[in-house]
Amino acid sequence: MIPIKGYSTFHPLKHCIVGKAYHPDVIRKLLGAGAEHVCKVMEQTEQDLSTLVSILESHGVKCYRPTAEVNNSNARPPISPRDYLIALGETLLVGKLVNGYSEILSKVDKLSCQWFLDTDVSSANMIRCGDHIHWDIDPGTKPEKEKKIRGLLQEKGYRTSVTRLGWHVDGAYQILKPGVIVAAEHLYGQWLSDIYPGWEILRLEADKIQPPYLPAITLMKNRLPHWMGDYSESNYDVNILSIDESHCVVPQQNTKLFNFLERHGIEPIVCELRSKYFWDNGIHCMTQDLYREGSMENYFN
Repeated sequence: MIPIKGYSTFHPLKHCIVGKAYHPDVIRKLLGAGAEHVCKVMEQTEQDLSTLVSILESHGVKCYRPTAEVNNSNARPPISPRDYLIALGETLLVGKLVNGYSEILSKVDKLSCQWFLDTDVSSANMIRCGDHIHWDIDPGTKPEKEKKIRGLLQEKGYRTSVTRLGWHVDGAYQILKPGVIVAAEHLYGQWLSDIYPGWEILRLEADKIQPPYLPAITLMKNRLPHWMGDYSESNYDVNILSIDESHCVVPQQNTKLFNFLERHGIEPIVCELRSKYFWDNGIHCMTQDLYREGSMENYFN
């Protein structure tokens, strides 16, 4: 069985889901003419995710891959497991059932799973830091569902800070170790300093570049728009994955970030993610930690 535990985003990672793209043949069947632009994206996505698996395994992490089968011809591939799941303490919360994850979930003890279907619960909108959780609630969340999740967090002994901006917080900031945060320049502003008083926060500007794959992006926005996000709002240098307090996986070279990490004793490991603009997903989005060592601690005075 797959063990479940997650109290902080920086505790040593031991079990992790890594997303998966469709085979190019699936894309050719879906799109017909013009599919080759998107097929190239699928091929490079899978190449880069396979590299990510190799990096994680070299650091002692057991990786699990979804099955990229097409049960619904319009379904997005299981590329971003973090949008649907969160390991909260020793419980795996499932916020939505989507294609590709049933085999992995079947290997988790039923007593370790709780189903919160169609609720605003995932590790894309919750940042875990010991006994504290920052939860950004989608403004459209129904009150009864919000009440259910609040009750669960209280029952498990968490203190919560709530915002209602509808953002994926893992694209806004990451806690790399107690006292050390990397954040997107324009998101959450003073609020981060208020909730993490005395912590050092590095603000990073987003890339100002023309994204690759524009023909593929244009085609998909016309044909399958629900596959696409808005890359213009994203900062992929923030959407990074901690292996432990001394190592994190990043998508590209960034001198400002690397100098900051070096000063705090953190080694950046580059795993190129060429398709990040196409999916509007970074490395953190494309993974889901299932088990991290550590316990519920208080990292605040």
